[in-house]
Parts: sequence; C-alpha cells; structure tokens
Amino acid sequence: METNSDSNLSNLSNRLRERKFSLDECFLCARSLKEFGSSSEHVFPRWLQARFNLWDQKLILLNGSSIPYRYLTVPCCDECNRYQLAPIESIISRAVDAGYSEIRRLPIKVLYLWLGKIFYGILYKELFLAMERGDPDLGSILPTSALAEFDSLLFFLHEARGLVEPVDFSAASIKTFQTQVPDFVNLQWDFSDNIETQFIACRMGHVGVIGILQDGGVHQSFMEDLSFLDGIPLHPIQFAEICARFSYLSSLVQRTPKWVTMGGSPHQTIQLPLGGFSLKPWFAEWDPHIYAQFLSHYLGYPLEMLFRAPDQVATFLRDDSGNPLFIDFEEKPQMPIRRLPDHA
Repeated sequence: METNSDSNLSNLSNRLRERKFSLDECFLCARSLKEFGSSSEHVFPRWLQARFNLWDQKLILLNGSSIPYRYLTVPCCDECNRYQLAPIESIISRAVDAGYSEIRRLPIKVLYLWLGKIFYGILYKELFLAMERGDPDLGSILPTSALAEFDSLLFFLHEARGLVEPVDFSAASIKTFQTQVPDFVNLQWDFSDNIETQFIACRMGHVGVIGILQDGGVHQSFMEDLSFLDGIPLHPIQFAEICARFSYLSSLVQRTPKWVTMGGSPHQTIQLPLGGFSLKPWFAEWDPHIYAQFLSHYLGYPLEMLFRAPDQVATFLRDDSGNPLFIDFEEKPQMPIRRLPDHA
C-alpha cells in the first residue's frame, strides 16, 4: 500500500516538516485527503468509547475548556485509517477484552504506537479549536509552531506505516499494571497526560498503562522498580499515585535522547548512547515537596494531607512495614478527585 515517495527519507522528512497543518491533509502522513481519500480518525477509538461509556464524557483541554470524547476526531487519509491504524486498534481492543495478562504480552511497539497516536491526536485537534469560543481573533488553543516540539514523535509514529524501524531500542518507556474494576462503568476509565514531558496514562478496566514517549527508554528501569506491584490489582488511587510519580520524574530529565536515521526500506533509526559525552546527570534532584504537589493534583487531595515537612510524602503503594499494599475498592471506594485538567 505504500507510495514510492515515502520510501525516500528526504521526501518523507521534508513533507512532515513543511506540512500546512490543514484539515485537508492527513494528521499522520500529511498527504492530501483529496488525493488519498478522506476519513475521520477518532483520537480515542470508537471501541474504547463504547466499552467505557465515553461518548458523552468530556476531556478538559489545555485552555480549560472541555470537549466530548466523541468530537475528538482528526483528519486522516483512508490508507492510514484502514491499513495502518485500524490493525493496531484491533490488537489493543482484543487485549483489553482479554485482560491484564494479554496486555502485558503485547510488544512495547504496539502500546507505543497506540499511546502516541492518542497523545499526538489530541494536540493536533487543538490546532483547530478556538482558545476562546466567543473571540476567534485570539487564535487556536495550540499554535502550529508548538507541534514542532513533537516532530520526533510524529516521525516515529510512521512505524505504523512500515516506514520507520527503531534498531535495538525503544523510543519510549512503557509499563502495564493490573487494576481493579469498579462496578460502575464510568469509573473504569481514567486518562491523563503531561504535554511538556510526553507522559501519558490510561486506566481501562482491568488494565492500566503508563508511558513516557520519546525518552529513549531512560525511565524504563524506574518503572520496573514497581514490579513489586505485579500481580496486585491496583486501586484507582494507587494507579493515580503512579501517574503522579512518573509525571513528576519525567519533568526532572535534563538531557534529550538523540537519534540518527538511515534511509532504507524501512528507514532504520539508531539511538546514540544515552550517556553521551556529558557528565550532567540524566535527572535533576528529586524534591519531595514538589512531588507532593504533583500527587495532590493527581489525587485531588489537599497538599497538607499528603506532605509533612521536610520530606515525608504519603504513599498508597506500601504499608507501614514497606510491603506491597492491596486496597480493596469494594471496601474503600474512594476515587481520585482531579481538580485540574486531564490534558495539561
């Protein structure tokens, strides 16, 4: 299904870099919808919206406004929709139906492409939504120039088209968790992201997935430190705490991974050594008080409930003896109460 033009690395790179960000071109490949067929891609797929009753639920955007999930669509060519993205949705849908063990067996590549499409799709949608609905002169929520920061994410998403192949590395750190399932379907779903650090998290039924995109895998070892929770179905509060932890940790990264791509079929990308020649630590120093502020945001609890000076921060992951903590949702059905945007 692939066109000859995209087998040329320069042609692909130039088109992505010089794209017009128009409703007349595909959000993924930037090709003309008049030439390659027009369709509408749901950022949060239909199967997900149906499964967790999201049609009328709303996502809070960067400007504080909200939009129903069903209206979160982006322009997409027929080829990318049918032949590149739809198969990924089918894999994820079947795995979510099968439960945590099946999701855990999925290659990181599949989870990365799925999370990356959602992350980039929301940003792309915000290019066409007014900052103030009553004052269109203020422009859109997100200027097109802002998407330049996510050029590498967009490029790596073309692995879904069979055009890009990371060689012996993963562009992201991703971990899955087993989660408890509240009886009320609207409580079975949760979403958050951090656009500054490309952190993204979804809790969907039995499964919770967190990812930090374009980090070159630098957070993966820290995620594996939570392997003591494997086999423990997490309470929504516990999953929210994990989100807070990695949303904050990702903000401490002080260096950026670098990649080199060689033209071919597919275009092969290698990652330069993460250590490089710099002596600068990968992460800035962890500040318990700032982390507690992240935790307060993700749980919706007052900061004074979670932090005691100088450095004590509450946790719901371990008991007082340091053992993994199981919190039964049926006995303690307290949900995180976010008071700030889901998409921030």
